[in-house]
Amino acid sequence: MALVLIGLLLVPLGWAAAATGDETSIALPHDATRLYRNLDWSFCGPRPAGLGPAPAPLVLDEPLLVVDADDAQYDQDTERVTLRGRIEAERGDQRLESDILVYDRRTGEMTAAGRTFVEQTGLRLVGDRARWNLDRQEGRLADAQYRFSGDLNARGTAVEAEVVAPRLSRYRDITYTTCPPGYSDWSLIARTLTIDQEAGVGTARHARLRVGPWPVLYTPYLRFPIDGRRHSGFLVPTIGNSTTTGFDVTTPYYFNIAPAMDATLSPRYMSRRGLMLGGEWRFLTRRQSGEIYGEWLPRDQGTRDKGSRGLIQISHQSAPGRRWRTDLDLNQVSDARYLEDFGNRLDVTSVRNIERRGDLLYIGDGWRLLTRLQAFQTVDDGLPAADRPYGRLPQWLLDLDTWRHPSGFEVGGDLEYVYFAHDDREQGHRVALAPFMRYPLRRGYGHLIPQARLFGAGYSLSAPREPGASTSPGYLVPRFSLDGQLNFERTLQWFGAPALQTLEPRLFYLYSPYHDQDDIPLFDTTELSFGFSNLFRENRFTGRDRIGDANQLTLGLTSRTLDDRDGDERLRVSLGQILYFDQPQVRLTETTRGPRTSAIAGELAARLWANWTARASVQWDPNPAADGAQWEKRVVQLQYQDAHDRVLNLGYRFDLGTSPDTRYEDADLGIRWPVAGGVEVVGRWLYSLLHEETMEALAGIEFGRCCWRVRLVGHRFKNAPERPATSSIMLQFELAGLGQLGHPIDQFLEREIYGYRSD
Repeated sequence: MALVLIGLLLVPLGWAAAATGDETSIALPHDATRLYRNLDWSFCGPRPAGLGPAPAPLVLDEPLLVVDADDAQYDQDTERVTLRGRIEAERGDQRLESDILVYDRRTGEMTAAGRTFVEQTGLRLVGDRARWNLDRQEGRLADAQYRFSGDLNARGTAVEAEVVAPRLSRYRDITYTTCPPGYSDWSLIARTLTIDQEAGVGTARHARLRVGPWPVLYTPYLRFPIDGRRHSGFLVPTIGNSTTTGFDVTTPYYFNIAPAMDATLSPRYMSRRGLMLGGEWRFLTRRQSGEIYGEWLPRDQGTRDKGSRGLIQISHQSAPGRRWRTDLDLNQVSDARYLEDFGNRLDVTSVRNIERRGDLLYIGDGWRLLTRLQAFQTVDDGLPAADRPYGRLPQWLLDLDTWRHPSGFEVGGDLEYVYFAHDDREQGHRVALAPFMRYPLRRGYGHLIPQARLFGAGYSLSAPREPGASTSPGYLVPRFSLDGQLNFERTLQWFGAPALQTLEPRLFYLYSPYHDQDDIPLFDTTELSFGFSNLFRENRFTGRDRIGDANQLTLGLTSRTLDDRDGDERLRVSLGQILYFDQPQVRLTETTRGPRTSAIAGELAARLWANWTARASVQWDPNPAADGAQWEKRVVQLQYQDAHDRVLNLGYRFDLGTSPDTRYEDADLGIRWPVAGGVEVVGRWLYSLLHEETMEALAGIEFGRCCWRVRLVGHRFKNAPERPATSSIMLQFELAGLGQLGHPIDQFLEREIYGYRSD
């Protein structure tokens, strides 16, 4: 392992030399014209999936042997033909070129002296003292140079090359690399090498990995893929370092059990924690798929009691019948700090509750019935017990497809039963229904949609919310809405190009009478955040425990500018506000009587130039409270992204929040920028203006070229302003055709930097 780390440190030196001259490049061999002619090097190593399959080889029923030479002599006694000068022999997809060749007609053997060129589908060879049989498609060459093509771009040299079968070849005392001709940034030096194109694997024995001229790793046995197929064997280790785990290395072993089943065993050593065992099993059939993932740390050296810790994750989906569907998602960790200490595929460190859910769905003719069992494990120690979510044990949801009459009249709705379970709060049953009917009128110039809906619910509670309150509250609330919009269009010039501009005024009237619901607990209901996208919703609450009263009119206006050539949206501006004829009375918390109008919500999206886009959303209150601010929300985002992988993100986010705990004001900067010669810098900085401290920061560098790449990233993260920050260093070394060594940084950067895409 120390040799590997030393080699990784030497990689930048080798790259720097290659960028300034030919120090790490090698002179092309004398036979390069024949070895590389008409073959490009558009990718290194195995063919990427996006490029499609390699061209199919030419197949003839009975291929004939065609020979052309400057001079030929035939011995009738031995039936041997001696050829000299510019010899070319072809049979099917095989081709042989030499200067002196003896051909035995009885055996089909060809013996060549001097430099000899041999080609067949996916392989080219140049060498001395060749023996070849075009009938059996096998032979040997001494002092050979080889070049694979088709599904694999790789090349090298060998003291002896042997083709055993059309897609099986062996080499002795070899060099092997996936770097383009003229460069040897890395190479494999081995005593023997076997390339099995039929199985899709390469096997090297007594191999040394060399970076530039420096050896960095020895292994007595190395097996690596040469195409996209799966094979059992060790995967490339993951290496990292962090303040919580210390030096961290995972060495997974992959089991290719069957075409639709595999498993991975992943021992993980952490210098500050100990040895963790991890495993994963996956399967896929015509009617079902599933995955089981688990981790277990027998003794955590980083805790006082040195107890065991672990995680289990089960996912399963199936279609046992034509109308039946199942979906199972079970997750369990040993303690609340597990995700924060170790991280895994659930490792969004801000997650507060882990879901456990099982669904059974029946699809009928025009209706669907969902049966669900759902519970949660809370992994946030700071979350009060009363604020933890309810479990649904069980939930039945009957959803009816919308029925449409030929006249345009539509009817639909749903019916639900749920039992809400909780250890520290009142529990209870809820039956709810929500039928609707509407008569939509849609035309090219706009729409008008009147709709009537009835919300009803009945509860049976384990205890009343307040003394004297009913244990079986309920409600029956009607609602009427009228949604109308007009579309106006005109042509104009947008920076010298023809464009189409629209003006889309929209009115949305909503009426729902007040019904006192204070005696109903909040099982699954929260208040929606205010914004332009929520101006036209029928209920300002999620769930069914609160049905908001309303007598209001929403005024909205949207204008779009569309490119007249391709229809792409160049600019969109939207503004909206709610006028309250009666003040809403159904609230989750006690509030004073508000103004007659809501805040003004707006959105903007624009393509400023070819590679620049901008987005903004604002919320401005013209009538703030005495202790309030007029600006309630502000979000501004600016992005640059071009075809050369340049990405620049600038963002500002402010939310006044409903309480001091939910307020935030952040500035966000993200960047990916190629500098020169295959070098890229990446970074992100998330700064809390409210708390005046950095919440997240990362900085890294990527460099390399087609056949190799190195990524080095430092990361610092705070889960909350009052918590200490965690720091980590991630290193990834990728050799095209051999695999990746280190932390999967490319996946991490895709999550952190919007617009980042790995090659």
